[in-house]
Amino acid sequence: MRIKKPLLYQFLGLLTNGDIGPYTMYTTQRNELVFFLKTWPKDPATYHQYLNRSRFRQAATRWRNLDQPTRDLWETLSKKANCVVTGYNLFVIYMLNKNQQCIRTLQNQTGLDVITPSGDPLPYPLQ
Repeated sequence: MRIKKPLLYQFLGLLTNGDIGPYTMYTTQRNELVFFLKTWPKDPATYHQYLNRSRFRQAATRWRNLDQPTRDLWETLSKKANCVVTGYNLFVIYMLNKNQQCIRTLQNQTGLDVITPSGDPLPYPLQ
C-alpha cells in the first residue's frame, strides 16, 4: 500500500523505515510511504546456516568475555588505521576468517598488537 508521507513526519524528524509490528515500511524516492506485511521464511534454516550463525554467536560471546583494555585496544586499532568499521567488527572479522593477514597488516601500520591478547580465531567446523 502506498500513501503520501505526512509533512509532520519530516518536521519532527521521524524516520519511517523499517519494521513496525507485523509491517515493513520504507519511503520511496517520490516521498511515498510504502508498507506491507512482513514475510517469514517457510522452511527452517539449513545446517550450514545454523553453523554460520553459531560461529557469529561464538564471536560475540568471545567479545563480551574480553577484558576492557583489550576491547579498547581493538577500538583504538580501528581509529588509528582509519577504518570505517568499529573495533568490534574488526574482532569479528578476525574471529571468523582463516586469513588473518588483514588484521596483521593493520597491526603493522598502527604498531598495536591485538591478536596476542585476543587468542586464536574460531575454528572452522567440520562439514
